[in-house]
This record gives sequence, C-alpha cells and structure tokens, in this order.
Amino acid sequence: MRHEKLLLCLAGAALLLLGGCKKADSQKLQQDAQKTGDAMQKTAADAADATKNAASEAADKTKAAASDAADKTKAATSDAMDKTKSMTSDAMDASKKAAADTADATKKAYDATADKTKQIANDVANGTKKAANATADAAKKAAEKTKQAAQDAADKVKPQ
Repeated sequence: MRHEKLLLCLAGAALLLLGGCKKADSQKLQQDAQKTGDAMQKTAADAADATKNAASEAADKTKAAASDAADKTKAATSDAMDKTKSMTSDAMDASKKAAADTADATKKAYDATADKTKQIANDVANGTKKAANATADAAKKAAEKTKQAAQDAADKVKPQ
C-alpha cells in the first residue's frame, strides 16, 4: 500500500516537472515511471513472499526441533525409568539372596551348635554312666569285703 502511494506521488511529480516537455517525452517518462512503479511493486511483493516463506520455514524448523527434543526427552526418560527398574530389581534380588544366605548361615550355625551340644551331652552322660558303674563296682567290692570281713569275724567268734 505504501509503495503504491509512493508510486503515485512520483508519477505526479514527474508529470509536474514534465509540464513544459513535449507530449512524446512526457508519455515516455510516464511509461518509465509506470514501469518503475510496477518493478518496485513486484520487488516489494517478492520481498514479502520471501519473508513469509522464511518465517514459515523457520516456524516449521522450530516445530520440528521442539518435536525432536520432546521425543529425545521421552526416550531419555524411558531409558532412565528402565535403568532404575533394572537397578531396583537387581538390588532387591541381591537383598533377597543376602537374606537367604544369612538364614542358611544361621541354620548351619544352629545345627552345628545343636550337634556339638548333643555330643557334649552324650559325653557327659557316658562319663556319668562310667562314674556310676565305677561307683557301683566299688560299692559292690566294698560290700563283698565287708561281708567277707563280717564272715571272718563271725568265724573267729564261733566256738569250734
């Protein structure tokens, strides 16, 4: 719109200046001014189209870059979630294994303690049994000796 007004102003100025020129020169100047105006209008339209195309292309590239960034962010988030799940699962598996190993070690220690306690109890019982047998044998021998001594004493006291 501005270019058209400028063109009309130039054409009007050219006509005023050419008021004293010949009609043929005046017409040639008018045609030249018209061609210049048309060329300026085409240049302005081309510039507007180029600006519009550049802006549209920039918007498309920005949109594509934003979409790409969003996709990469989603992919990175997904990878991070997968790695976190994997690490959590690995940690849980390791904890379960450690708990199972601890339970196994505790059971083995309990079993070993119980076995040793049984062995010691058996040894004590055997020792006690041997001591009881030895005491019984000693008491039996003492009783026999006492009986023998009583018999001997009775034989000495008996009249013959």
